[in-house]
Amino acid sequence: MNKSRIGVLGSAFDPPTMGHLDVILQAAPYMERILLVPSAAHPFGKQLVNFSHRLKMLELFISDISVNHCQVESCDLEYSLLADNPDHPVYTYDLLKRLEAIHQDKAELCFIRGPDNAKPAIWKRFYNADKIEQHWPIFTAQSRVRIRSSMVRRVLREFTNSQGKELLRKEFLKKMLSPSVYRYILNQNLYLNTGEPQ
Repeated sequence: MNKSRIGVLGSAFDPPTMGHLDVILQAAPYMERILLVPSAAHPFGKQLVNFSHRLKMLELFISDISVNHCQVESCDLEYSLLADNPDHPVYTYDLLKRLEAIHQDKAELCFIRGPDNAKPAIWKRFYNADKIEQHWPIFTAQSRVRIRSSMVRRVLREFTNSQGKELLRKEFLKKMLSPSVYRYILNQNLYLNTGEPQ
């Protein structure tokens, strides 16, 4: 019996963008399912918007997108792992080990790596990067759609002072975000405050 292949894409998803969609579309032809796993906490110490907001945006993002022949779903396992052991960071290696235990012999896991994380200077910072490479296949996406979550946050914070800037902001954001994520961010006033995470 052939195992199905499950792709695992972890990210802060702060917020999910069209850049994430492009990574998903590149990987989808090789997967039966793709799990989108939002980070419970950023591995390199960056402050993130509250997990519940990021999970909700991810669910809205999934409802907006269309991916042929591949089921895309959110997975909050990293949050559960952190809640079980709050003093221990959740590493990609640990997440993959737990997912492997859950799916056992039913599916083969494949780690989906975005173009930023594939850069050697970044990849070598991953805990047990060599063991990940040895134990699981890795699909590395190409950098085709250069939209980053940091760009969205910057546009939201900087283009707010005048009507002209507001129009420009809307145009930028509609190209960077799916419609439901765009509306959610505006309705929740996310990313407008540069202070504490929301």
